Amino acid sequence: MGVTNDFKPLAQVIRQYVKKQAAGYLEERNSNATILEKYPTVFRDWYGNPPTDERLTAFRALARDTLGADGAAFESGQSSFTLSHQGMITNDVSDNGSGDFLANLLTAGDGRGVTADLLRNLLGQDADPWTMIAWPMLGVGAESEAGLSGAGLTRNERVSANLLATTGDGQIASPTLRELRQRFDLLASYEESGEKLATMRRIVLFGCFAIHVHMIQRCGDVIPDGPRPPILLDMFDGRRRSLREASAATLEGGRRAIEQLVVFRIRDYLANALRSQSQVEVYLDSLADRLDSQYLISEYQAQRDSMEAIQALTEAFWKAGYSGVGPASVKGYPWNALLALGRRSGYLSPYDNRGRRGRQYKRYGANAEFAEILVASIVARGEPKQFDEFLDDLRHSYGIVVGRQVDFDVVRRNDLRVGQDLPRSISCNENELRLNVSQFRNLLIDIGFAKTYADGRTIVTTG
Repeated sequence: MGVTNDFKPLAQVIRQYVKKQAAGYLEERNSNATILEKYPTVFRDWYGNPPTDERLTAFRALARDTLGADGAAFESGQSSFTLSHQGMITNDVSDNGSGDFLANLLTAGDGRGVTADLLRNLLGQDADPWTMIAWPMLGVGAESEAGLSGAGLTRNERVSANLLATTGDGQIASPTLRELRQRFDLLASYEESGEKLATMRRIVLFGCFAIHVHMIQRCGDVIPDGPRPPILLDMFDGRRRSLREASAATLEGGRRAIEQLVVFRIRDYLANALRSQSQVEVYLDSLADRLDSQYLISEYQAQRDSMEAIQALTEAFWKAGYSGVGPASVKGYPWNALLALGRRSGYLSPYDNRGRRGRQYKRYGANAEFAEILVASIVARGEPKQFDEFLDDLRHSYGIVVGRQVDFDVVRRNDLRVGQDLPRSISCNENELRLNVSQFRNLLIDIGFAKTYADGRTIVTTG
């Protein structure tokens, strides 16, 4: 959108009480009287009368529950709201990174950005319930330009020049990202006549999934003969052991692919910077005597006996950089971010239907909303596909498999590469895989996006 707004007036209305963590109680920070004093004309009725204390309290509670649902509405510093209008856009640093990446993906190249145009149009509309609740305060805060600077600008330039580089004809060079952009725009074409809030929700959900696909497939794009882990959807909610273990194993394959890529990047940088193995010790001796440096050296020494110097330093940076350096809020491996996105978006489910193995152990699944998004991003309006053709496109675009016979080797080898001499690492009951295909077909029929005819054909369509 190119602009941001002063979010403090809206945040003050939403944030009536502030929790005092140490004392364990709520303190009223912005009372009703304070709000009416700061913004005397905003809440008056047609006759100029202010609202009663009870009605204003009820309104603020409703605004907090709808617009501040993630608890990130603050008066100072960074803040974010349940976004439904361009007037709610803030400069929250939580939007950096993944948000910048998706924005660049939707606008890269010379082609028309169908999804970007749709989002701009939707954010300019004000007839939805969420925007109506926020409407009294949206015109209070001043609007300003939202330019990038510092680390955000550097990251944006790097993404545009490398990750989202384009070919001579204006297409995104990365095959995975080019495919995701096409699927984004096809989904947007399907959603153009949809209800505003549902459309925005589905686009954001698909954005989370697109980040997941990009991260687990990036290793195969960058490294020659790099792994390409599949996504095996478990349609039985973890009730079939062989199937859920195979699905969890494909998810683990994605984690390993991300780790392999990051380690490859670290090693490549260190090899170019240090030039030779002998320079590693010189570099470590030059580090300042700080806790993070000591941790790095300790990890290096633990690895050095079993590998060459640069590889040992690579492993040390991988472990120390993600688990030992920085405040608690930014620690953790990149895989943890994907798990959080998947949990919230619904395509990562508990290991089995009893939720065993904890928050970090997941498998792939698909509910009705996610299945609708998959269909809408693959099948264009007026161009129905055979069920097998639809599954072929799912595999080509996202690496999704559900258990057809042609996918048996992909599941067993946990890799999408066909014709490669890869060891079998997963054991899965073939009957359960066949049942999984039928279950996925039945889901599409139940939600109205597929129909089976008397001759046995199943047609997938978006109408």
